[in-house]
Amino acid sequence: MQRYSWTWLRTVWRARVEPLALTALLLTGMSLPPLLMLGALTAGQAARVAVGLGWVAGALLVLRLAPLLQREGWRLAALALILAGALAGAWFAFTPAAQAQGGLSFKSAPRISQGAFGQILAAAGSPAAPHADELYSIIVAYGLDPAVALAFFQHESQYCTTGACARGDLRNWGMQRRAIRAERSPGVVQGFARYHTWQDGVRDWCELILGYVNRGMDTVEKAVPVYAPQSDGNVPTAYIGAIRRQVSAWSGRVIGEPSLRAYDGSLEQALVAETFLASDVQFHPTWAFHNYMLSEAHAGRPLGAPLDESRIINVGGQRFAVQVFALDTLYTPVAATASETNWADVRRLSDLLRQGPAPTPAPTNTPPRR
Repeated sequence: MQRYSWTWLRTVWRARVEPLALTALLLTGMSLPPLLMLGALTAGQAARVAVGLGWVAGALLVLRLAPLLQREGWRLAALALILAGALAGAWFAFTPAAQAQGGLSFKSAPRISQGAFGQILAAAGSPAAPHADELYSIIVAYGLDPAVALAFFQHESQYCTTGACARGDLRNWGMQRRAIRAERSPGVVQGFARYHTWQDGVRDWCELILGYVNRGMDTVEKAVPVYAPQSDGNVPTAYIGAIRRQVSAWSGRVIGEPSLRAYDGSLEQALVAETFLASDVQFHPTWAFHNYMLSEAHAGRPLGAPLDESRIINVGGQRFAVQVFALDTLYTPVAATASETNWADVRRLSDLLRQGPAPTPAPTNTPPRR
């Protein structure tokens, strides 16, 4: 009777249940691409569903192996495979490299206290310091780690004490080009969104980051190449390293002094970066003008400190990128299609002046003698 029941169950499984299960798996798998295109699923959700489908399909396949495992050789091979897989999984899980691959997550319990958060902003002289407690609460309410948020604020604008953020009073936590919600921003200043309040700026940054998280970019390592792409003159690996180091420095320690800026590169580049910051200009070693400035200094033709950010001007219908330094001005002709510009073609105003004739003195307004 027991043998009959087992035979009946196996027959029902093979004839009815297994075909239905395989049909459901196939239908679910075929539905993933259109659901992604329609926005009904995020990339992260689709990936998790795909892993689940793979696990169920693997389980169904294993159930088919029972007849094969009746042979001694096949059983030994299966045991050896399971043992090798378990050992490999354990080794991978406990290696430092594998643990590091998890990345620095945006969504986490606070890695910094509310008091330390406010002390850092106050010590830096940040205009956001008077609102520190409320800003901390907003970030936590979004489920994000305030230490990661603060590290982004530091890296982008030194807590809004330098660059465009300070000059334009932007109240822009992450130096976003445009606001997520238009009602929070009266407009764009110097290429960046300006916010009505610091609270609006922080909420907008939090919603931007949650957008990344919902698309599967839930760690700093995954998000930064999109948030601060190399095409904008950023160095994503350096950016990620700076955020990780700062969060690590803040985690679990008492904050008594403003944090020191840390540099991975040479002393030369660190000093150049500090020179730029003293002029409220951020140094980008991959940008054409900044790279040219370094090469000219090495050749004994220094340009001095920058006096302002680079900008575009129009002269007789021709556009030029321009940046003024203490000892000279650099310029590059901009192509009609900006992407076709040869940014390696950097020129100096002093060379242009030497090429042309001396200007004719302008007539004076001295009245004639009577």
